[in-house]
Amino acid sequence: MNLRAMVEGNASHRRFGETAFWALAAGFFFLAYLAVLKLVAPGSWWDHGVASLINLLPVAILALPLRFAVVRGLSAWRPGLQLAGHLVLAPVFALGWYWLLMILIGFVAGASATRFEVRPFLADVAVAWQLLQGLAIYSLLAALFYLRARPPAPSFVVGEASAPEDRRATGLSRYFIRRGEDIHPIDVATIVSIAGADDYAEVATMSGRHLVRMTLGDFEKALAGGPFIRVHRSRIVNVERIVRAEPAGGGRMLLHMEDGELVQASRAGTRLLRDRVL
Repeated sequence: MNLRAMVEGNASHRRFGETAFWALAAGFFFLAYLAVLKLVAPGSWWDHGVASLINLLPVAILALPLRFAVVRGLSAWRPGLQLAGHLVLAPVFALGWYWLLMILIGFVAGASATRFEVRPFLADVAVAWQLLQGLAIYSLLAALFYLRARPPAPSFVVGEASAPEDRRATGLSRYFIRRGEDIHPIDVATIVSIAGADDYAEVATMSGRHLVRMTLGDFEKALAGGPFIRVHRSRIVNVERIVRAEPAGGGRMLLHMEDGELVQASRAGTRLLRDRVL
């Protein structure tokens, strides 16, 4: 099996694992609703099952934009800005969940598929419990998204494709990482960007992210002579993985990478990028 097939196979396994995880999470939500409804309300298993699905569907609908907001947006912000973002998104999510829930209840309970009645939005004190439930669901989903967005346990560079003398002349072509008991080669060409994290570096590739016990400075030296530029003191990018670049003010540029990440280049990094590309 060649390196490309190995990388694609690993990506497929990760996608399957991600799908299985969220399928199990949805099943957990459904069973939790079913158990609570069976304990507190009279009715058949069928009725409680339908009610559980009605409660679950708004969560599934709103989970998709929430995942995008957390993974692609909030998780990259400073902690204070992340907190402010959650303080705004949490009540919006709770209100949206409650609104969708009321619409679905009215639709299922209505005598007609086209005409049904929905009770007033803030009709009774029970809405406070519903909104609190929406906030709790938001907190749980946000925590799960943060956990799933984190890179796996640190992987370590255990070898390189060429000897140090050859590497200085030709540049690093691939490196190896350890995941559990397995050792996997990573093709340098698949790297989109590298972020510094103290004595480690977080490497973003087209198939995922991982931590490597290697400083950003060491990576910069190892990748010298290739299509990589250190555009910020804490970031290296692959210029061949830049989709487009736009001015960000103050002599800086905002880089749109192939994996969807936005990387802001410093003034010095922008100058290096212009000298290399333009």
